[in-house]
Amino acid sequence: MDGKQLLLKHFQIEAERVPFQSKGICYESNGLLYHIIDATDKEQQYLYELHQMAQHMVRQGEKRTAVFLRARNGRFLVTEEERDFVVLVSSRPAPMRAFTGERLARFHLRGQSLLLQVQSASELGSWKASWEQRLEKIEKSANGLLKEQDDPFARLIVESFPYYMGLTENALQYVADTEIDEAPQQWDLGTICHRSFSEKSWLKEPAVHQPFNWVFDYAARDIAEWIRSEYWQGALFYRTRFIDFIRQYEQVRPLSPFAWRLIYARLLFPAHYFECIEKYFAKGSLHIKKENEEKLKKYIANSREYEEFLAFFYDRAGVSSRRWNMPAIHWLK
Repeated sequence: MDGKQLLLKHFQIEAERVPFQSKGICYESNGLLYHIIDATDKEQQYLYELHQMAQHMVRQGEKRTAVFLRARNGRFLVTEEERDFVVLVSSRPAPMRAFTGERLARFHLRGQSLLLQVQSASELGSWKASWEQRLEKIEKSANGLLKEQDDPFARLIVESFPYYMGLTENALQYVADTEIDEAPQQWDLGTICHRSFSEKSWLKEPAVHQPFNWVFDYAARDIAEWIRSEYWQGALFYRTRFIDFIRQYEQVRPLSPFAWRLIYARLLFPAHYFECIEKYFAKGSLHIKKENEEKLKKYIANSREYEEFLAFFYDRAGVSSRRWNMPAIHWLK
């Protein structure tokens, strides 16, 4: 598919490709960025919800947001080579110099005022079911590796899977108990979040918020994934960075006991481990496989340190676990 021809044919836009690593293929014309996204397998309802979410965030003042662009025929969806595409348009913003907890909190605050009843683009309240499905799928795949003991990566997966299955079961129970024990507060309503969030996702060029990276969920999702990402990069060994992020966030959106327990449950769930395994089974290139093998070795080698981080997580975050009666996972200590 020739993106340059697609923009000219369906949108009457002459643009040149730019080498940004973003979702879709990126082109530029007159200071605007055009992101071409393959939407062949996306449901109409899902696309409609993302469109509405993007429009909402722009109205709320989220200037870096890319919005859906109508083609010459008035439709958002265009077809080339028997595949469907949508084009997102945004300005080319100045690089974001720093990421703070306040920035993320304001993003969540704007997303929380969305009046649309999100269904297809929502994962609100479905963590438990989603995690169970991922666990079951990988368990079946891991069992199929028992005969591949000559593959070092396969051997790592087989040997480590029981441990991470145990962590997942703890995470599932923690979510279930939270939903029973804690009532959501004013700030615990659903909001616009990210499917996979890290600080880098906001700082890398072109620093544009793309709705195809979004999901409607609890804000705890993004906070937990920021913590996970920073932990495995080594940045959270500096406790002040962690505390500053939380304080900045809470100046805009306070975190309730319900939110803290969801954050903790998500950190218990070993998403970093699962992503490595899923990339292995995706049959990617040898380079990607080797890259994930090294990541997996790192996660396994540092599992005891991560246990310690989880064991004292509430203390590190400045949360009074006794006052709020936060349940502990005793085997971690």
